[in-house]
Amino acid sequence: MKNKIILFCLLSTVLLGVMNSFFFNLALVPIAKDLNISISFSSWFILGYSIMVTVGSIIYSKLAESIQLKKLYLFALVIFVLFSILGFFMDHFYLLVLSRMAQGVGGAAFISLTMVAIIDVLDRALLPIGLAFISFAMALGSGLGPLLSGIILSIKDWHMLFLFMSCAIIFIPILYFTFPENKVENKTPFDWLGTFYLLLCILFLLCALNINFLFIVFCSLFSLVFIRHINTVSYPIIDKKIFNNTIFVRITSLSFLLFFLLGANVFLLSYIFSYTFNPIQSGILFFISALIGGFASIGIGKNMTNKNVKKFYRIGLYIFFIGYLISIFNSKIGIVYILTSVCCFIAFSVVQVALNNLLDLELKESKKISIGVYNLCNFIGMSIGVALFSKLVIIFNINICFIFLLATVITKGFMSNNINTAKGN
Repeated sequence: MKNKIILFCLLSTVLLGVMNSFFFNLALVPIAKDLNISISFSSWFILGYSIMVTVGSIIYSKLAESIQLKKLYLFALVIFVLFSILGFFMDHFYLLVLSRMAQGVGGAAFISLTMVAIIDVLDRALLPIGLAFISFAMALGSGLGPLLSGIILSIKDWHMLFLFMSCAIIFIPILYFTFPENKVENKTPFDWLGTFYLLLCILFLLCALNINFLFIVFCSLFSLVFIRHINTVSYPIIDKKIFNNTIFVRITSLSFLLFFLLGANVFLLSYIFSYTFNPIQSGILFFISALIGGFASIGIGKNMTNKNVKKFYRIGLYIFFIGYLISIFNSKIGIVYILTSVCCFIAFSVVQVALNNLLDLELKESKKISIGVYNLCNFIGMSIGVALFSKLVIIFNINICFIFLLATVITKGFMSNNINTAKGN
């Protein structure tokens, strides 16, 4: 029972963290008006949070090797709640962006450390349902975030979006008294310089995607510096040895493409729905789609075994394929895009549960840092999906955009052919 309470709290924070990633999208215009700034400046409310969550996922995973999971989680929750409350009272643009980035410092722990806890700390009997519920929380959060933010913005101003997230405070005392004291590996020096280089790589990559593509020059430069650094220090932030595991690299690449599809889906469908529905109606459609996808992940998680995991993975790809195919040939009918939304969220949930199980089967050592790299690539994939299709939708019509997504699904299918699940049998 105690493990189930812990699992519920951890998955609830995953839900809040994912919701927070989408919470300020609808608020960018009112924020720009209230603070008298441009829309491009207000986009830092999203970009700043994304940077900290992306880099933080690898930092927390690395720290989990030498610091107890309980301490890290409580620290993350306190930071998340504190700056959610402070953000509510602030009206200066730079202080608000810092509050969002500080939220990201806390929120970065939720997905990474929850995966570590489920795979490495909690009762192994909870593993299948735990991994399924991670997918449920992520699918639901991506639909519930826009819906709740639309409702809140229709009632109160955007400051309430900060205050809403402070509800995570209820999990602090529960986890303090219930979370187990896990054993940690030998303490090693933390690679702060490598972390700094990685932060700059992610920062310039996201700036290149969201602001100006010329930032890719700086991203490439610091990427080379980072690669040289991890090849020369004794305890790098990312141990290059984990990339010798070809199956892990393939699973991570497939997950990267999956989150690329998620980011592209949410952006494209939001763009399409904006011409047909008001923000609350659009939010309801996303929520219903995400809810259906979330329940699909639970059903799949309960029935997934080491032997049928690849079968369910392929089923998810087929659902993606159907959703994109009907949109390509029936782009004038609104109900078709609603069906596409449902298909995409179901497919995302099914494929993610399958990939998380494949990851658990493959990881025999260096679990924490491997999970960090896995989630790092996921966040980058989602950011690239949003940024790329925000540009493509201007150049091409919607049909062509869905053809690109269809090609991505086909690529995922070919890449998964050589994944061997025999190790988990």
